Amino acid sequence: MPVLPDPDPILSQCPLNENSAVREMRTEPVTAEEEYERNPGLKKEDIAELRSWMKSQPHLPIVNDEQLILFHHSCYFNLEATKSCIEVYYTTRTNTPEFFQNRDLSRPELQKALEVLQFACLPVKDPNGYQIIFHRLYQTEPRQYVFNDGVKLLSMAIDACLQAEGTVPGYIFLFDMKGVRFGHLTRLSVSSLKKFFLYIQEGMPVRLKAIHILNTQPVIDKIMMLIKPFMKKELTQLIHFHRENDMEAVYKVLPRNCLPKDFGGDQSSCEDLHVDYCQWMQ
Repeated sequence: MPVLPDPDPILSQCPLNENSAVREMRTEPVTAEEEYERNPGLKKEDIAELRSWMKSQPHLPIVNDEQLILFHHSCYFNLEATKSCIEVYYTTRTNTPEFFQNRDLSRPELQKALEVLQFACLPVKDPNGYQIIFHRLYQTEPRQYVFNDGVKLLSMAIDACLQAEGTVPGYIFLFDMKGVRFGHLTRLSVSSLKKFFLYIQEGMPVRLKAIHILNTQPVIDKIMMLIKPFMKKELTQLIHFHRENDMEAVYKVLPRNCLPKDFGGDQSSCEDLHVDYCQWMQ
């Protein structure tokens, strides 16, 4: 197996103005000592074992303890599961350049994607302390949509959040389907979908707690038929569908104070959150 690249550098973080829709995130990464304090189940000897194991794997890069902690936490401190997660993470990032290379937001294709899509880590966590990430179409013309660039932006948002927050109890993904139609199906490829679901199920270093799909459209049945072969039962059980303009079920699990005003919440608009989060990532 070829030697894998070094992990992504910490995304630079620009200061936010006082009117920013995004909470003031720390400008320094969470330290390992902070992680030990916030995670009683985290053992230094486990991290030492993982560090030693990675050094014995010539195809894996040398990473710092903070990154090892993210992996170990996401696997609920199971050593063998953590090793598997690390393998999938770095192998996928090497073998899927369409998702994980050329991640400079100033690149023309990503600038275009930023006009088509909106996303952000929301400023307020849910009552369980789970971080919420929303993602939706802004321009709904199918010809404008590029799936690979959308995945790239989503992975960048998650990476930036991990760097700023360190470990959190869990993540919730909020996907708004408003504007999604059958033409968008032609923009998907089976090979890209397979790689995407491999990564989020086996390589993404977060504890995924729920996926809420808002404003479901008639095309959702076709989408589920397309992606179901790549989904494990555990992931399928995390998905919750919400009909168009029916947010009451959402409010039962995600209070309004967590959500953007576009979804009937108390936070800033999706557009403001998106603009400020992208500015922060740059």
